[in-house]
Formats: sequence, C-alpha cells, structure tokens
Amino acid sequence: MDMSDPFKGLVTRKMTLEELARAIRQDIAAELDAINLYQAHIDATDNEPAKKILAHVRDDEKEHVAEFMELLRILDPGQAEKLDLAPAEIKKALSE
Repeated sequence: MDMSDPFKGLVTRKMTLEELARAIRQDIAAELDAINLYQAHIDATDNEPAKKILAHVRDDEKEHVAEFMELLRILDPGQAEKLDLAPAEIKKALSE
C-alpha cells in the first residue's frame, strides 16, 4: 500500500457496489499485511511488554478481517457463495 498518499485511491464520486466490494477486498489485504507485520515484530523481539501490545493489536486486525469478510458477503453475493462452498471443497480436497 502506498503510504505517501493515503487518499490516492479515493474517487471523487460515490462508488458503485462493485467498486465498494473491490475496496473492501483491498482493505482485507491491508489488514492481512498488518497481521503479518505485527507477528514479525513479535517474532523479532524478546521484549514482553512490546510483544503483549503487538499481539493485542494483531488480534484486533484479525477481528477487522472477519468483519470485512462479513461485509463482503453482503456486498458480493457471488463471493458469499464461494465462501459458503469453501468448507465442503476443503473437506473434499483433504479426503482425496
């Protein structure tokens, strides 16, 4: 994510439903990046107070991912269908 201009991706009009769904997918990707970054910081230090705070923040990001995924279900029924089918697909793949 380009942090030099955090508003670069914003549009000057209301987003369409498809654009909003795409934006939420980008938000999910950013949250996942943050989770990995905070975990890397945890792994790279022995400072227990820092690890505790970083773990708390990391877990908040995990909650955000879950919330965004639920929002994506609402915004994109096709995505919701894929999410609903995923457990059976995984089970099938693991049993082969």
